[in-house]
Amino acid sequence: MKIALALAALLAVLLLGAVWLVTQPFAGAGHHWQGTAADAKRLEDLVRALVALGPREGAAGQAKVAVWLRTQLIALGHVPLVQYYARGRDDYRNLLVALGPQTPQRIVISAHYDARGPYPGADDDASGVAALLELARMLRGVPLPLHTELAFYSNEESGMEGSEFHARGIPAGEVRAMISLEMLGCFHEPQKFPLPMLQLVYPSYGDYIVVVGRFEDWPLVRSLKRALDGAGARVRSIDAPESTPGIGDSDHSSFWRAGARAAMLTDTAWYRNPRYHTAADTPDTLDYAQMAKVVDGVAAWASQVPR
Repeated sequence: MKIALALAALLAVLLLGAVWLVTQPFAGAGHHWQGTAADAKRLEDLVRALVALGPREGAAGQAKVAVWLRTQLIALGHVPLVQYYARGRDDYRNLLVALGPQTPQRIVISAHYDARGPYPGADDDASGVAALLELARMLRGVPLPLHTELAFYSNEESGMEGSEFHARGIPAGEVRAMISLEMLGCFHEPQKFPLPMLQLVYPSYGDYIVVVGRFEDWPLVRSLKRALDGAGARVRSIDAPESTPGIGDSDHSSFWRAGARAAMLTDTAWYRNPRYHTAADTPDTLDYAQMAKVVDGVAAWASQVPR
Protein backbone atom coordinates (compact mmCIF):
# COMPACT_ATOMS: atom_id res chain seq x y z
CA MET A 1 0.00 0.00 0.00
CA LYS A 2 2.82 2.42 0.87
CA ILE A 3 4.52 1.68 -2.44
CA ALA A 4 1.27 2.26 -4.33
CA LEU A 5 0.70 5.56 -2.55
CA ALA A 6 4.26 6.63 -3.23
CA LEU A 7 3.91 5.77 -6.90
CA ALA A 8 0.60 7.64 -7.09
CA ALA A 9 2.17 10.69 -5.45
CA LEU A 10 5.11 10.55 -7.83
CA LEU A 11 2.77 10.28 -10.81
CA ALA A 12 0.77 13.28 -9.55
CA VAL A 13 3.95 15.32 -9.18
CA LEU A 14 5.09 14.37 -12.69
CA LEU A 15 1.71 15.27 -14.17
CA LEU A 16 1.67 18.62 -12.39
CA GLY A 17 5.20 19.26 -13.57
CA ALA A 18 4.23 18.45 -17.14
CA VAL A 19 1.21 20.78 -16.97
CA TRP A 20 3.39 23.55 -15.52
CA LEU A 21 5.98 23.09 -18.28
CA VAL A 22 3.37 23.13 -21.04
CA THR A 23 1.12 25.94 -19.78
CA GLN A 24 3.35 28.22 -17.63
CA PRO A 25 0.34 29.09 -15.44
CA PHE A 26 2.13 31.65 -13.24
CA ALA A 27 4.18 33.70 -15.70
CA GLY A 28 3.03 36.96 -14.07
CA ALA A 29 2.66 40.43 -15.55
CA GLY A 30 5.58 42.08 -17.29
CA HIS A 31 6.57 45.60 -18.27
CA HIS A 32 3.65 47.87 -19.16
CA TRP A 33 3.96 49.59 -22.52
CA GLN A 34 4.66 53.30 -21.95
CA GLY A 35 4.66 54.47 -25.54
CA THR A 36 1.94 55.31 -28.05
CA ALA A 37 -0.98 52.93 -27.54
CA ALA A 38 -2.42 50.76 -30.29
CA ASP A 39 -5.55 52.27 -31.82
CA ALA A 40 -8.46 49.82 -32.22
CA LYS A 41 -10.13 52.00 -34.85
CA ARG A 42 -6.94 52.20 -36.87
CA LEU A 43 -6.55 48.41 -36.67
CA GLU A 44 -10.07 48.00 -38.02
CA ASP A 45 -9.50 50.52 -40.82
CA LEU A 46 -6.30 48.72 -41.84
CA VAL A 47 -7.99 45.31 -41.91
CA ARG A 48 -10.85 46.69 -44.00
CA ALA A 49 -8.50 48.43 -46.41
CA LEU A 50 -6.41 45.30 -46.89
CA VAL A 51 -9.45 43.10 -47.49
CA ALA A 52 -10.82 45.68 -49.95
CA LEU A 53 -7.77 45.14 -52.18
CA GLY A 54 -9.24 41.80 -53.27
CA PRO A 55 -7.77 38.28 -53.42
CA ARG A 56 -4.26 37.94 -52.04
CA GLU A 57 -3.26 34.48 -53.25
CA GLY A 58 -1.44 34.71 -56.60
CA ALA A 59 1.47 36.84 -57.76
CA ALA A 60 -0.70 39.67 -59.08
CA GLY A 61 -2.81 39.93 -55.94
CA GLN A 62 0.21 39.85 -53.65
CA ALA A 63 2.05 42.43 -55.75
CA LYS A 64 -0.91 44.77 -55.34
CA VAL A 65 -0.80 44.30 -51.57
CA ALA A 66 2.97 44.85 -51.48
CA VAL A 67 2.55 48.22 -53.21
CA TRP A 68 -0.17 49.15 -50.69
CA LEU A 69 2.01 48.10 -47.77
CA ARG A 70 4.96 50.12 -49.03
CA THR A 71 2.72 53.18 -49.33
CA GLN A 72 1.44 52.68 -45.78
CA LEU A 73 4.95 52.29 -44.38
CA ILE A 74 6.33 55.34 -46.20
CA ALA A 75 3.44 57.37 -44.77
CA LEU A 76 4.60 56.23 -41.32
CA GLY A 77 8.14 57.43 -42.01
CA HIS A 78 9.71 54.10 -42.99
CA VAL A 79 11.39 53.08 -46.23
CA PRO A 80 11.06 49.30 -46.28
CA LEU A 81 13.60 46.96 -47.79
CA VAL A 82 11.90 44.98 -50.54
CA GLN A 83 13.25 41.44 -50.67
CA TYR A 84 12.49 39.65 -53.98
CA TYR A 85 12.51 35.93 -54.70
CA ALA A 86 11.23 33.84 -57.60
CA ARG A 87 8.74 30.99 -57.71
CA GLY A 88 8.46 29.55 -61.19
CA ARG A 89 7.97 32.45 -63.57
CA ASP A 90 6.62 34.77 -60.91
CA ASP A 91 8.39 37.18 -58.59
CA TYR A 92 7.26 37.60 -55.00
CA ARG A 93 8.46 39.96 -52.31
CA ASN A 94 8.84 40.39 -48.58
CA LEU A 95 8.89 43.87 -47.05
CA LEU A 96 11.26 44.44 -44.13
CA VAL A 97 11.29 47.45 -41.81
CA ALA A 98 14.43 48.00 -39.73
CA LEU A 99 14.12 49.60 -36.29
CA GLY A 100 16.45 50.18 -33.37
CA PRO A 101 20.25 49.98 -33.15
CA GLN A 102 22.52 47.87 -35.34
CA THR A 103 23.27 45.24 -32.69
CA PRO A 104 24.94 41.89 -33.52
CA GLN A 105 21.65 40.10 -32.86
CA ARG A 106 18.12 40.97 -33.91
CA ILE A 107 14.51 40.15 -33.21
CA VAL A 108 12.00 39.55 -35.99
CA ILE A 109 8.25 40.20 -35.73
CA SER A 110 6.23 39.05 -38.72
CA ALA A 111 2.82 38.65 -40.35
CA HIS A 112 1.88 37.22 -43.74
CA TYR A 113 -0.03 39.35 -46.21
CA ASP A 114 -1.24 36.61 -48.53
CA ALA A 115 -4.61 34.88 -48.04
CA ARG A 116 -6.03 31.51 -49.04
CA GLY A 117 -7.94 31.42 -52.33
CA PRO A 118 -10.42 34.19 -53.12
CA TYR A 119 -11.39 34.61 -49.47
CA PRO A 120 -11.19 37.96 -47.63
CA GLY A 121 -8.80 36.65 -44.96
CA ALA A 122 -9.64 39.28 -42.36
CA ASP A 123 -8.44 37.21 -39.43
CA ASP A 124 -6.04 35.14 -41.57
CA ASP A 125 -3.96 37.23 -41.70
CA ALA A 126 -5.07 40.80 -42.29
CA SER A 127 -5.30 40.99 -38.50
CA GLY A 128 -1.59 40.23 -38.16
CA VAL A 129 -0.65 42.66 -40.94
CA ALA A 130 -2.69 45.44 -39.33
CA ALA A 131 -0.97 44.72 -36.01
CA LEU A 132 2.45 44.87 -37.66
CA LEU A 133 1.60 48.20 -39.31
CA GLU A 134 0.51 49.52 -35.91
CA LEU A 135 3.82 48.37 -34.45
CA ALA A 136 5.60 50.27 -37.23
CA ARG A 137 3.77 53.40 -36.06
CA MET A 138 4.18 52.77 -32.33
CA LEU A 139 7.87 51.76 -32.33
CA ARG A 140 9.18 54.45 -34.67
CA GLY A 141 11.77 56.48 -32.77
CA VAL A 142 11.52 54.31 -29.65
CA PRO A 143 14.96 53.45 -28.18
CA LEU A 144 14.81 49.66 -28.64
CA PRO A 145 17.41 47.42 -27.02
CA LEU A 146 18.03 45.23 -30.11
CA HIS A 147 17.93 45.60 -33.86
CA THR A 148 14.30 44.85 -34.74
CA GLU A 149 12.86 43.77 -38.08
CA LEU A 150 9.17 43.98 -38.91
CA ALA A 151 8.70 41.41 -41.68
CA PHE A 152 5.70 41.33 -44.01
CA TYR A 153 5.83 37.90 -45.66
CA SER A 154 4.39 36.58 -48.90
CA ASN A 155 3.27 33.01 -49.60
CA GLU A 156 2.71 31.71 -46.09
CA GLU A 157 -0.37 29.87 -47.30
CA SER A 158 1.60 27.99 -49.95
CA GLY A 159 4.30 26.71 -47.63
CA MET A 160 5.96 29.58 -45.71
CA GLU A 161 8.07 30.46 -48.76
CA GLY A 162 8.56 34.14 -47.92
CA SER A 163 9.67 33.52 -44.35
CA GLU A 164 11.89 30.63 -45.40
CA PHE A 165 13.66 32.89 -47.91
CA HIS A 166 14.18 35.54 -45.22
CA ALA A 167 15.34 33.09 -42.54
CA ARG A 168 17.84 31.41 -44.88
CA GLY A 169 19.45 34.77 -45.62
CA ILE A 170 20.22 35.63 -41.98
CA PRO A 171 23.56 34.34 -40.63
CA ALA A 172 23.27 31.61 -38.02
CA GLY A 173 23.00 32.91 -34.47
CA GLU A 174 21.90 36.43 -35.40
CA VAL A 175 18.22 35.95 -34.54
CA ARG A 176 17.67 36.33 -30.80
CA ALA A 177 13.94 35.66 -31.14
CA MET A 178 11.21 35.61 -33.79
CA ILE A 179 7.45 36.09 -33.36
CA SER A 180 4.82 35.28 -35.96
CA LEU A 181 1.55 37.24 -35.63
CA GLU A 182 -0.86 34.64 -36.99
CA MET A 183 -4.58 35.48 -36.65
CA LEU A 184 -5.22 37.87 -33.75
CA GLY A 185 -8.88 38.87 -33.96
CA CYS A 186 -11.24 36.00 -33.07
CA PHE A 187 -12.14 36.08 -29.36
CA HIS A 188 -15.72 34.95 -28.87
CA GLU A 189 -16.09 31.34 -29.96
CA PRO A 190 -15.92 27.88 -28.36
CA GLN A 191 -12.32 26.71 -28.08
CA LYS A 192 -11.33 23.39 -29.65
CA PHE A 193 -8.05 21.59 -29.01
CA PRO A 194 -5.65 19.45 -31.06
CA LEU A 195 -5.39 16.90 -28.23
CA PRO A 196 -8.19 15.85 -25.83
CA MET A 197 -5.97 16.19 -22.75
CA LEU A 198 -5.59 19.92 -23.41
CA GLN A 199 -9.28 20.39 -22.62
CA LEU A 200 -8.38 19.75 -18.98
CA VAL A 201 -5.97 22.67 -18.68
CA TYR A 202 -7.27 25.40 -21.02
CA PRO A 203 -10.59 27.33 -20.93
CA SER A 204 -13.25 26.01 -23.31
CA TYR A 205 -14.37 29.52 -24.30
CA GLY A 206 -11.98 31.26 -26.67
CA ASP A 207 -11.65 34.75 -25.24
CA TYR A 208 -7.84 34.70 -24.99
CA ILE A 209 -4.77 34.92 -27.20
CA VAL A 210 -2.25 32.06 -27.16
CA VAL A 211 1.57 32.15 -27.27
CA VAL A 212 2.78 28.96 -28.95
CA GLY A 213 6.27 27.48 -28.89
CA ARG A 214 8.32 24.32 -28.43
CA PHE A 215 9.84 23.31 -25.12
CA GLU A 216 13.11 24.97 -26.12
CA ASP A 217 11.23 28.23 -26.79
CA TRP A 218 10.07 28.34 -23.16
CA PRO A 219 11.97 31.55 -22.18
CA LEU A 220 10.64 33.42 -25.23
CA VAL A 221 7.09 32.20 -24.66
CA ARG A 222 7.30 33.24 -21.01
CA SER A 223 8.64 36.73 -21.72
CA LEU A 224 6.02 37.40 -24.40
CA LYS A 225 3.24 36.05 -22.18
CA ARG A 226 4.32 38.36 -19.36
CA ALA A 227 4.32 41.37 -21.69
CA LEU A 228 0.83 40.55 -22.98
CA ASP A 229 -0.47 40.11 -19.46
CA GLY A 230 1.03 43.47 -18.51
CA ALA A 231 -0.90 45.05 -21.40
CA GLY A 232 -4.20 43.69 -20.10
CA ALA A 233 -4.60 41.00 -22.75
CA ARG A 234 -6.18 37.70 -21.75
CA VAL A 235 -3.39 35.27 -22.57
CA ARG A 236 -2.53 31.57 -22.35
CA SER A 237 0.54 29.75 -23.60
CA ILE A 238 1.62 26.31 -24.72
CA ASP A 239 5.10 24.79 -25.03
CA ALA A 240 4.84 21.43 -26.73
CA PRO A 241 6.62 19.15 -29.22
CA GLU A 242 6.68 20.35 -32.81
CA SER A 243 4.68 17.24 -33.72
CA THR A 244 1.62 18.65 -31.91
CA PRO A 245 -0.99 19.35 -34.64
CA GLY A 246 -0.99 22.99 -35.71
CA ILE A 247 1.88 24.15 -33.50
CA GLY A 248 4.22 24.84 -36.42
CA ASP A 249 1.71 25.99 -39.01
CA SER A 250 2.99 29.51 -39.61
CA ASP A 251 6.11 31.47 -40.47
CA HIS A 252 7.82 30.90 -37.11
CA SER A 253 8.56 27.32 -38.23
CA SER A 254 10.90 28.67 -40.93
CA PHE A 255 13.03 30.09 -38.12
CA TRP A 256 12.86 26.83 -36.18
CA ARG A 257 14.35 25.12 -39.23
CA ALA A 258 17.05 27.83 -39.31
CA GLY A 259 17.96 27.05 -35.69
CA ALA A 260 16.41 30.12 -34.07
CA ARG A 261 14.10 30.46 -31.09
CA ALA A 262 10.63 31.42 -32.35
CA ALA A 263 7.00 31.54 -31.25
CA MET A 264 3.55 32.12 -32.73
CA LEU A 265 0.97 34.51 -31.32
CA THR A 266 -2.48 33.33 -32.38
CA ASP A 267 -6.18 33.01 -31.67
CA THR A 268 -5.61 29.32 -32.62
CA ALA A 269 -7.07 29.54 -36.16
CA TRP A 270 -9.31 26.57 -37.03
CA TYR A 271 -9.40 25.43 -33.40
CA ARG A 272 -11.56 28.48 -32.67
CA ASN A 273 -12.52 30.46 -35.74
CA PRO A 274 -15.38 28.73 -37.64
CA ARG A 275 -14.83 31.14 -40.54
CA TYR A 276 -11.23 30.04 -41.17
CA HIS A 277 -10.48 29.80 -44.92
CA THR A 278 -14.03 30.71 -45.91
CA ALA A 279 -15.82 33.69 -47.42
CA ALA A 280 -17.14 34.49 -43.93
CA ASP A 281 -13.71 35.58 -42.60
CA THR A 282 -14.68 39.25 -42.83
CA PRO A 283 -13.60 42.39 -40.96
CA ASP A 284 -16.85 42.73 -39.00
CA THR A 285 -16.16 39.43 -37.17
CA LEU A 286 -13.03 40.63 -35.33
CA ASP A 287 -12.61 42.17 -31.87
CA TYR A 288 -10.35 45.17 -32.44
CA ALA A 289 -10.32 46.29 -28.80
CA GLN A 290 -8.79 42.97 -27.78
CA MET A 291 -6.41 43.13 -30.73
CA ALA A 292 -5.17 46.53 -29.54
CA LYS A 293 -4.22 45.06 -26.16
CA VAL A 294 -2.30 42.30 -27.91
CA VAL A 295 -0.40 44.86 -30.00
CA ASP A 296 0.45 46.86 -26.88
CA GLY A 297 1.83 43.68 -25.35
CA VAL A 298 4.04 42.94 -28.36
CA ALA A 299 5.34 46.53 -28.30
CA ALA A 300 6.16 46.16 -24.59
CA TRP A 301 8.01 42.90 -25.31
CA ALA A 302 10.05 44.43 -28.17
CA SER A 303 11.02 47.38 -25.98
CA GLN A 304 12.31 45.17 -23.16
CA VAL A 305 14.10 42.27 -24.87
CA PRO A 306 17.41 41.84 -23.00
CA ARG A 307 20.57 42.46 -24.98
